[in-house]
Amino acid sequence: MSTTNTPTGSAPVVPDAGRSRLAGVRGRVSVWVEPRVSGLPRVWVLVWFPVLVVVVLGVLTALGISGSSTGNYWGFFGQGADPHLLAGSPRPIRTDEWLVQSSWIVSQVQQGFPVVNHTLPGGMDATIQNDLPSWDWSTVFRPHVWGFLVLPLAQGMAVRWWLPFAGLLVGAYVFLVSVMPRRPVSSAMLAVALAFSPLIGWWFLPTTIWPYAWAFAVLVAVVWGVRSSSRVARWVSAGVAGYLTVTLAMSIYVPYAVPAVVVVAFVAVGMVLQARFSGEWPRWWPLLRRVVPLVSSAVLAVVVLGVWIVTRLDTIKAVLDTVYPGRRIQFAGALDYDGIVSTFGAPFAGALQNGVAQGLGPNQSEAAAPFMTVVFLVPLLVWLLVRSVTAARAAGSVRRLDWTVLSILVVLTVLWLFLLIPGWTPIADLLGLTRSTDYRLRLAFDLLAVVSVGVAVSRLDRDRVRARWWVALAGGLVAGASVVCTWYALRHGQEPALAAAAHWKVVSVLVVVAVVLVALRLVVPGVAALLVATLLVGLGVNPLYRGVFELPEDTKAGRAIEAIEAKDPDAQWVGVGTTVQTAMLVESGVHAFNGVQTYPPEEMWREIDPTGRYEDAWNRLANVNWTLGSGEPKVTNPVRDQVLVTLDPCSSFAQRHVQYVLSDTPVTSTCAVQVGDYRQGGLDLHIYRVR
Repeated sequence: MSTTNTPTGSAPVVPDAGRSRLAGVRGRVSVWVEPRVSGLPRVWVLVWFPVLVVVVLGVLTALGISGSSTGNYWGFFGQGADPHLLAGSPRPIRTDEWLVQSSWIVSQVQQGFPVVNHTLPGGMDATIQNDLPSWDWSTVFRPHVWGFLVLPLAQGMAVRWWLPFAGLLVGAYVFLVSVMPRRPVSSAMLAVALAFSPLIGWWFLPTTIWPYAWAFAVLVAVVWGVRSSSRVARWVSAGVAGYLTVTLAMSIYVPYAVPAVVVVAFVAVGMVLQARFSGEWPRWWPLLRRVVPLVSSAVLAVVVLGVWIVTRLDTIKAVLDTVYPGRRIQFAGALDYDGIVSTFGAPFAGALQNGVAQGLGPNQSEAAAPFMTVVFLVPLLVWLLVRSVTAARAAGSVRRLDWTVLSILVVLTVLWLFLLIPGWTPIADLLGLTRSTDYRLRLAFDLLAVVSVGVAVSRLDRDRVRARWWVALAGGLVAGASVVCTWYALRHGQEPALAAAAHWKVVSVLVVVAVVLVALRLVVPGVAALLVATLLVGLGVNPLYRGVFELPEDTKAGRAIEAIEAKDPDAQWVGVGTTVQTAMLVESGVHAFNGVQTYPPEEMWREIDPTGRYEDAWNRLANVNWTLGSGEPKVTNPVRDQVLVTLDPCSSFAQRHVQYVLSDTPVTSTCAVQVGDYRQGGLDLHIYRVR
């Protein structure tokens, strides 16, 4: 029998049971999240969150629930509460989604998904215009529109809404666990925080979300390319990146693609240099062989895009030859004082959900901004870089220099130089920055926020250190100072956004706390604070809506138009008044002179403006609407992406080319006879036949 000797008068030392159990739990968790020898995550860490995302969004899709704001039409035609609105409110400002793209989608459904949509005279290439579903080979690279081809409209709309969103969530998560494999929970929370960024919510479209998914797919392919020993994993990740490259390019929304490409280019180069000079790959050739799948995938993507461009070269040329946006260029140093305030305005974004944007931007969408977390983490990133430089000097080589951290700081600097410093536009043009805008470039800050947290935490975890207290405090002070300066600007300007901003004090504190905690390597509570802050201003931007409000089916006037179309399928229409008439004609699939044109159809404008007098006004991507006037059509631009044309039923244009007019006001003309009057909800629509 053994005994334990203890000092006289003292109690025997008994292990703390609670502390022992906690250590046991930590030990088991540590085993579960232990990465592979390569440093990459194990399978279950990699897949649990993507599976959860697919299940949740799959259920919403099956139920036909999306975040579409087509319920705005209920305000025109419905009475009482909209039975299809499950949560939130439709957003009138989201016209690109509910008024434009959704209308063209319904038009495609009405016409049987043609390659050329025949609503506008002369037709529009549906494989270029508004990211539409069509029976064309290029649709293979638009997975978000597949649902329309095989499912009911409600489910098709849900697929279009949720699939890019799932790509963003999964892409961000896989990237994060690839660089910090022991932190699957933090990675999931950070991915969700990104997904509910105000910038994403107020610009929620496939063309604006795929750039995020593409960026993370490429970065994942780089990480797995240089680290993974599995040839299958390298080729699969590269294949996904190549596929999404085609998807991104076919969206033709350059202002959002540019910031994603710029961030990926800098960070990817930094990661490759990091792999080369960290000692992981002592020679270039073996490392370059590892990225062969990614390079091959990129080459194949270029070939596919080349075929796509060549087979619709006339359409591409027409788009590029437009006055807007074909000739649009953003000059360096264009960000003014109001733009800076708006850029750092995310803590006050609750005002946007209350319908107020004054002080943060011209409207809710333009005012939306990401949390500038990457800026607040600059002290931590600089500390990590200096730490690596010190280690490199001690080793007498560049092998210890943290090239990835350096690349983040460099691209962040380049972005701010472009936004603030004039005079170097030709150089910025080489990077493509001039093809975006000050407000669209904010996407880069969203991406860099996630990348910077992932990279910074991976360095702290690798060395098992926390940043110095003054480094963490410096980051918090930067975050706090940005809030104070934004608050002062709004208060000094007596801007309505300040009074309308909900929870901005709580959000601001949470962001400051998040930055400090991440630097101190308290990652889970830090990321949780950032997630809560984001949800407070980003959750609920878009509604939950079951189905789609279809104007041809759900309105009296829409059904009347369909009846006339059945009897007179070659008739051409003009919608006069609000944009609702334009949407109704587009959705009905009839031949009409209304609708958003990605480029001007030659036949249509030859009929409206045979002399080309107004070419500068109509040669643009714009929504074409009509108002009553006298004489031949006159074309103006209320704003740069709107074309307003006058209609006189007695004009030679109307007498030759227009058979029916849909108007929200009575048309008093001897050349127009009323066919029907259709009052529904708060709108009274009239249909006239031109005689």
